Amino acid sequence: MRKTLLFFGSVLLLTACERQFVPNPDPNHTHADFAVWVDGEKVQFDDPKYMSGVSWDDDSHDEKNEYHHEHLHLHDEVGTVVHRHKPGLSLQEFFDSLAFTFPEPIERWTMWINGQQMDFDLSYVFKDMDQILLTNSAGSAQVLYELEQLTDDACRYSKTCPWKGDPPAENCVADPEVPCVVPLKDL
Repeated sequence: MRKTLLFFGSVLLLTACERQFVPNPDPNHTHADFAVWVDGEKVQFDDPKYMSGVSWDDDSHDEKNEYHHEHLHLHDEVGTVVHRHKPGLSLQEFFDSLAFTFPEPIERWTMWINGQQMDFDLSYVFKDMDQILLTNSAGSAQVLYELEQLTDDACRYSKTCPWKGDPPAENCVADPEVPCVVPLKDL
């Protein structure tokens, strides 16, 4: 009886400590973790040429002329999380805004969404907290390694995993037709 109580007590304690995701307070401002690997080398999207906005200037973050695409971008020197401020924008639009092109032949490329292989389709519109791998690696061991390297930081920027802390400050840059949602507690 005592062992049974200890077991159930431990299970309850673990359940109580389980991290619970919360809803994104602004569903028009979504994020996805991503990586692109070319011939076994990860593309470094944290390069300043790909960044929008500047994290060291809180007064002018993501303002006009500080981004490649008004509603789809990278910033804060984080090259693994894409930010989208307007629903319906595709990966193609994101990569076009960065002037990034995929080396041919495109049929060698594979696309992995949340660990599942999909047809390589840059018209894909990511969902909040997707993990996206685009690779031309052929070997399953290499692809597995690349999948393991994907970050899981998108939830921090979407404010859906509070245990990871608050994201850096970010201005609300959104399509006027689809405005940002400001949580009441932030007013």
